[in-house]
Amino acid sequence: MREVNPLELVETIREGILVLEPDLTIRFANRSFCNTFAVTPEHTVGRKLYEIGNGQWDIPKLRTSLETIISGRKTIEAFEVEYFFPSIGRRTMVLNARKVQQPGNKIQQILVAIEDITERARLEREHAAAHERIGMLLQELTHRVKNSLQCIAAMVMIEARSHKGGEGKDALERVSHRITALGQLYSKLSKADTVEAVDAATYLDELCRDLIASLYKEGDASVVLKTDIESAFLPTDQAIPIGLIVNELVTNAVKYAFPGEAKGTVTVMLKRGSGELRLTVADDGQGLDPRRADSGLGSRLVDGFAQQLGGRVERKSDRRGTAVYLILPLREGS
Repeated sequence: MREVNPLELVETIREGILVLEPDLTIRFANRSFCNTFAVTPEHTVGRKLYEIGNGQWDIPKLRTSLETIISGRKTIEAFEVEYFFPSIGRRTMVLNARKVQQPGNKIQQILVAIEDITERARLEREHAAAHERIGMLLQELTHRVKNSLQCIAAMVMIEARSHKGGEGKDALERVSHRITALGQLYSKLSKADTVEAVDAATYLDELCRDLIASLYKEGDASVVLKTDIESAFLPTDQAIPIGLIVNELVTNAVKYAFPGEAKGTVTVMLKRGSGELRLTVADDGQGLDPRRADSGLGSRLVDGFAQQLGGRVERKSDRRGTAVYLILPLREGS
């Protein structure tokens, strides 16, 4: 079996291969290099790199890098060059180069591998531009949804105020608060760098504080809100029901745990544990009142959202107050 000529192997390589003398004279150029850059072997081998193709390879950035190898640097790794060639147009290339020495002598040469990534770079730029465009459209969409929800919530609240009192007024107010809770999420998404997730700490804290503010006139709040919400990125499809659950539980606590002018505290906590996300909404009020005005609708909504999230709800209530726990499986990346 005859020995394979190394040059024959090099000719099968898809990347352009050059062998250069220390003065950048080309001693070998494979077929891929010649085909890619529209040069011929007879007009390439024996000439300086920066002379071939009517000087189109006289690229200062490339020449400087190759000279660093001559002066002592051993390799060039993944060196990207973008350059306009008069004969073939703009090209983006990745170069790898190293100093080599032939066995049995001290002659040093430079082996250069050149990969033409023009098409890949173009596709990457187009992909990045498309991704940015989609992001802008999604941001605009969330902004429009937020504004629409705010308008709907305002109209429902206006309708509620037209009622003098009773269950109808309470029901409309609760619907308005639920819509506002959704609007809070979209408000956060419209300001974020992504529409796929929202930070729980800022989202839920702001939601709770706005909810308390909407339930009391300025300066009249008898309930103190405390939050201890761990920073965790919630996917949008998880953040929506969690926000609605918090809305229901905080509203229930404020309306039913502290009758009359009673003062108290509502605490909202979100913590990550071993494989689970635990939401707690607790108050130090009078305990659960089975005769409350919503007839348990809020509890049914909470249970339904918890089931949608694949979690469970636990409740504890006595004369020292009520605590509701939502335990969810922790998603990867939360």
